[in-house]
Amino acid sequence: MSKKTNLYLGKAGQFAAMSEFLCRGWNVAVPEVDVGDDIFVVRDFDGNFKRVQVKTATGKSTLKSGIRAQFSVKRNQLELQVNPMLVYAFLVRFRNKWELLDLIRRDVLLDYFQNHGTGSIGGENQVIFTFLLVKEKLFCGKQDISRHLGDFGDFPIIPH
Repeated sequence: MSKKTNLYLGKAGQFAAMSEFLCRGWNVAVPEVDVGDDIFVVRDFDGNFKRVQVKTATGKSTLKSGIRAQFSVKRNQLELQVNPMLVYAFLVRFRNKWELLDLIRRDVLLDYFQNHGTGSIGGENQVIFTFLLVKEKLFCGKQDISRHLGDFGDFPIIPH
């Protein structure tokens, strides 16, 4: 896949994530200068604010009728504690549809990486995470992270 194709896929994934937050009643904004946050997500009535980094990939079929996708995360961003918290949204494009694999806070993803053997060191200060979705179970490496599958616990629906 070309770098240009990746740019289009990444932007499409960002819009897909924004759409989901908007449908849940949260306001979204795109920072004018991207220094690591793709979306700012805000609960208007009280100003609750979170940063979201959207990661996209093209899914591949597996022998077990699952989806496999690989994502690259900047290691310094993963290790840097920020306030307000950073949330990663991992989206995969598979069979012409979007699938939200994982919505996970930075500190939780860092714990999985440092203490549970998920992710591997890639070039240019990157951590590579490989996700496998099989029959409503989500794995990152050998770690079952199904509890994060489509988990919008930090973003409850806001009725308007």
